[in-house]
Parts: sequence; C-alpha cells; structure tokens
Amino acid sequence: MKGDGLRERLKDSWPYLFVVAATLVVTREWWNTGMLAGHSAYMDFYRQIVLDAAVREGDVWPRFAEAFYAGHGSLLFHFYAPLTYWITELFVLLGAGVPVAIKLTHGLTILLSGLFAALLARELFGPWAAAAAGTYYVMAPYHLTDVLARHAFGEAVAFAWLPLALWGILGAVRDRSPGRMAAGAIGCAFLLLTHNITAMITAPLLAAWWIFLTIRHRGEGYVGPLYGALAGLWGLLLAAFFWLPAIAETGFVQSKRSLTQGYFVYWDHFVYLKQFFSLTWGHGGSRAGLDDTMSFQLGLAHWVGLAASIWVLVWSQKWRGTLFFWWGALLASLAMCHAVSEPMWRLIPLLAFVQFPWRFLLPAALAASLVAAPVAQWLAEHVKQGVGLGLALCFIALPLVTYFPYTYAKHLLYNREQQRFRGYRQAAYDQRVKKKQFARPADEFGIEHIRNTRINATARDDFLPAGVKLLPRRPAANRITAPRGTVTDIERVGPRRYRAQVTMRETGDLQLHRFWYPGWRARVNGVDLTTAAGDRDGLVNVTLPAGDFDVEFWFGSTKLRAAAWLVSALGLLGLAITIIMARMRRKET
Repeated sequence: MKGDGLRERLKDSWPYLFVVAATLVVTREWWNTGMLAGHSAYMDFYRQIVLDAAVREGDVWPRFAEAFYAGHGSLLFHFYAPLTYWITELFVLLGAGVPVAIKLTHGLTILLSGLFAALLARELFGPWAAAAAGTYYVMAPYHLTDVLARHAFGEAVAFAWLPLALWGILGAVRDRSPGRMAAGAIGCAFLLLTHNITAMITAPLLAAWWIFLTIRHRGEGYVGPLYGALAGLWGLLLAAFFWLPAIAETGFVQSKRSLTQGYFVYWDHFVYLKQFFSLTWGHGGSRAGLDDTMSFQLGLAHWVGLAASIWVLVWSQKWRGTLFFWWGALLASLAMCHAVSEPMWRLIPLLAFVQFPWRFLLPAALAASLVAAPVAQWLAEHVKQGVGLGLALCFIALPLVTYFPYTYAKHLLYNREQQRFRGYRQAAYDQRVKKKQFARPADEFGIEHIRNTRINATARDDFLPAGVKLLPRRPAANRITAPRGTVTDIERVGPRRYRAQVTMRETGDLQLHRFWYPGWRARVNGVDLTTAAGDRDGLVNVTLPAGDFDVEFWFGSTKLRAAAWLVSALGLLGLAITIIMARMRRKET
C-alpha cells in the first residue's frame, strides 16, 4: 500500500522534474564562493550587509538604515520592498556568506517560479502543460536578464509570486477553496513586499484574472468569486505595514525627482518591434534607440510555442477561453513595452515610476509560457502515443536548448586600482582573484567600511530625505554636536538610539548627525521636544536654551506606521476568520 502511494506521488510529480532541470541549467555556474555580477549586484551586496548588521542588533526591519551615507542613514528599507533581503538574511543566519546567500535566494525563487507556473498550467491544461509552462517560465530570456545581466534582485524574486497569486485566485474562485484563497493572499502580499513596481504593473492582470474566472463560473454561486476577491483584499492588507507608510510618506523624500528624470524617463526605453524577435544576448544596458546592449527578446522557443498554440486554439475548444485570456494578457504586456502605448503612459502619471517599459516583459514572459504550455498537452493527447509523447518532450526541452547559451554567469570582483566593480566569466575570474589588484566584495567591504564611507543606498539617492541639500563627504567626528555648547559622554545605547550630556553656553541648536525624517524624537531632561531638519544638511536638530541637559535621541514609529501595522494585523485576523468560517460551513453541509 505504501509503495502504491509513493508510485502515485512520483507519477503526479514528474512534470516538476523539468522545472528542477531548468533551474539546474540556469544556476550551473553559480556554486562557488563568488558573487553574481550584474548592474545592481554591488548595491544588493551593500544592502544585505547593512540589513544583516541591523538584524544582529535586534532591528529586524531597519526602516532607518544608519550605515549608509557615511553613517548618516537612509530610508531605503522603509520604501524599498524588504522581503527579498529578509529571505536572504535567513541563509546568512544559517551560516552562508552574503554572496552565497544572495545566490541561494535567486536559486530558490527561480525554482519556485517554475513550480508555481507549473501548478497553474496543470490545473488549466494538464501535466504535460505543467512541465512546459514551468520550464519556459524559468528559462524565459527576460527572467535570465533580470538575474544574470541586471541582478534586479527584487524584480527577479517577484517572478515567483505572480503565478502563486494567480494559482491561488484560480482555486479560490473555481473550487471555492479557502486554502487557495490563502495562497492567493500570500502571493499578492509577497508581490507587494518584494518589488513595488512589479506589484503595480501586475495588479491589472490579477484583477482581470479574477473577472475572467468570475464570469466563467458565474452559475456556481457567489462564494467562489467572494473568496477570489478576498484573496486580493487580504493580501493587500497583510502587506499594508510596508506599502501604506511608503506611499503616504513619499513627499518626505526625493524619489519623485530621482526616479522619473534623467536616465529614468520612460520614453527613452520603449522596446522596438524587432527587439522582441531579436536573438542577440548581452549583459549591457538600456538606452534610447536601437543601440541597447541588453536583450529584450521574448525568446525563440516562446515564439515557436506561440505559433503552435494557434493550432491548439483552433482545434481545442475546451481550452479556447483560457487561451484567449492569456493571449490578451500577452499582447497587452507587449504593447505596454512598445511606444504604441505612449498615450497610456501619459494618461497615467503613476506609470512614470515604472521607468522602463520593458519591465512589462515579466508578465509577458508568464503569459507567453502559459499560451505555449498546452501545445505539449495537445501533442501528448492527440498525436499517436509514441510520436506524440516524443514531440511533447522535445517541445518541453526546446527552451533548455535554445536559451542555454544565455545562462552563462559572471562573478563580481572589485578592482582596487580603478575602484570599480566588474563581472568576469569563471576562467577570467579565477585568474584575477589571485592578484592583489582584485578583491572579492566580501573580502573588501564590511559594515564598518560602509559606515565610514559615503556609500549610497541607491544609485540616484532615491530615498534621501527632502531636507538634505548637501551630502556629507565623510563620517562625523562626533555623533552629536552643539556649535554653542559642549557635548560629552556620547553613547549609542542601541540601534538608532543615542544619549549625551550637553552644556549650552547660550540658546542654540543641538545636532544629531543623522538625516532627519518623521520618527526622530528627542527627550531632554525627561521632556519630549520636537525635532526638525537642518537648513542645508538635513540633520536632526533640536533647539536648547543655556544650561545643562541630559539628552536622548531615537528613531521611533509614527501614528501612521502604527496604524499600518494595525491594518496588517486586521488583515491576518480577517484571513484566519474567513478560513475558520469556511471550514465550519463545509462541516455543516
């Protein structure tokens, strides 16, 4: 009996072995102590170092990350979705170095992205489609670009949560399953907590999926559509502790200017039609015109799958509605990448924060994988058994062959003489790492180096407080200063908390050398005083009269942030109550 059960499980799980194989192909050059290279790799390394130092001090979510900007602090994790770094930190706490932990997070979420896409395709079309969808999604060129060329850490991890959310909503609406409602809620919440922009651009797809399923199952009562809607609602509320303050407090930082101007103006980054079909590959960048050195292709295997899916669309009535939906999602996503959608970009100002229209290749990659997937299922079911199965296997393996040349990895080294990072293939990496001129990032940079150097939290100072007009060039000699007084016994008593003894000769400002942001507080001789930003440097200031004072500064919460935590708690409670009530209702019936 046990053997029969095991055989059944193995029989059911075979499609996911293709996902494992695809993940191993993508990560084949990773497993060493080096750090993956890419456009943002060094920034992700710094961020993880800073988060790890904060966690080890008991500050699991450092909204105000003190180490950046020569110790003057950054609001990075207050605005930049933190889940990717939290996952990575689990590996660091288990003993992995930061470079290896980052690769483990990439590898894990690549695997999960394929598994969730396969789960979704299996329920829509069947097991052969599951194997195809998972493989095509893992190997999608834009997925490889995000990981291997851009090192877009958060966006690459978000590839995993989109199919999870869609799979959860499917089961919630179709099967009236509270468990799948919870899966959908987790997928939606994880999207919000992983990458703000991906969550924004995929929200219409999630809403359209719910509408499509609601219409399709309209004769089966209201419970399924209600569960599907609640999956989105609970997911939104679960992540409110992050997104609500981040949205409400954008006026306190310089992000609107830095995220939407200069290099980041969206109209310079529309994809040309021929680039969707191009087979060129590179680890370069995006620029205006056709001179991009980064790939924006949808992928040869995907185009073959899309062409073959037209045959399936004609001859398979049972999948026709679903295929029409995903064809529509694909075409809409590709249109948003192309200049044909420019009126839409102008109509919705919020889209300017997307920066790069080609980010819509992420939902396009999933849609194309799901459109192609039933081709494998149709071949296995409708062509003579041996030939059909062989053709289905070849179709599933097609992306493994066509995209294999794109899966080479580069690893990061720091050139001490040039003071710059650069990625190298394995052979070149092995040659250079032996020379004193080159250093592994983990050997060169630690938390103390970051604290004592003006290392920025982002490339364009996106989340620098609005009051900062002049960046510090070096760390402050003293954390607390008073031009018209004397400061002694300065003590850091915990993360983002300082004490000092102050003697003021006359009325004047006392300054904490941390950038001011709502949440910084001061207590002077036991009395709470209002803090403010300095005129040019934007540092934390409090005005004191002449006299002797015991002063304490700390960064705390605000009413809005406390309310956001309450909203998330209510979301968790609502999700739990919904599941309990659903189970009670099923027992009664």
